[in-house]
Amino acid sequence: MKTIHLFFFSAMISCFCLQVTAKESYKSPIAGNEDLMARSQWQPLFKTAKDTVHWTSIRDTPFPNEGWVVKKKELVLLPGRKGGDIITKRKYRDFEFTLEFKMTRLVNSGVKYFVNQIENNQNGRMEWIGFEYQIIDDFHQDEIQGFDDEKGSTAALYLLYAPNENKKLKPLGKWNSLKIKVEGNKVEHWLNGELVVIMDIDSQDFKDRVEETKFRNYDDFGKKREGHILLQDHGDQVHYRNIMIKEL
Repeated sequence: MKTIHLFFFSAMISCFCLQVTAKESYKSPIAGNEDLMARSQWQPLFKTAKDTVHWTSIRDTPFPNEGWVVKKKELVLLPGRKGGDIITKRKYRDFEFTLEFKMTRLVNSGVKYFVNQIENNQNGRMEWIGFEYQIIDDFHQDEIQGFDDEKGSTAALYLLYAPNENKKLKPLGKWNSLKIKVEGNKVEHWLNGELVVIMDIDSQDFKDRVEETKFRNYDDFGKKREGHILLQDHGDQVHYRNIMIKEL
């Protein structure tokens, strides 16, 4: 009788061990892909004040103590150029990037990506250069110096590609949404849910356009497919919120 009980108990233990082993072997592939799964989900770059940890100043200092302030879950750039440009601590390659922005009168700013330090062949200096999603007061174009055509308007790939007829910009003081999508050699700019710019970095058309602008002075412009994301301090007040990124 004792022999039967011991046999039954041993069988139960063996069955339990098999179940545990099966569960562990089922979980292990998922555990190995946790980082990949996290990278494929939306991550906040700014939702609340604590998210300023993702940003740093291009002036080789931590997040600026002045010029940039957090108000009611908004990241606000104050006028006066006291804060300077801020960049993500990380570099990004293929991604979708979104945020909401609210403009003030005569604002001139932008969101740059693929940002790296690249030598300017004219003066030999290393400068922070990248593609730019332009943010500017389209409604008072005649009062903004250097605002010459649609390639310098909101949602343009600055100096290179003007937004198309899908562009619908909301008035000053209202929230607009933007999206930048980069995948391989394809770049897209979206404004308020509409695709307004699409281009191919490897195309001859892109190379020809670069040669017509100041960017021809930077040999690596358009060749670096990984870089920081930068919020520009051009001296004017602008509000940002819900800054998110998803790596592709």
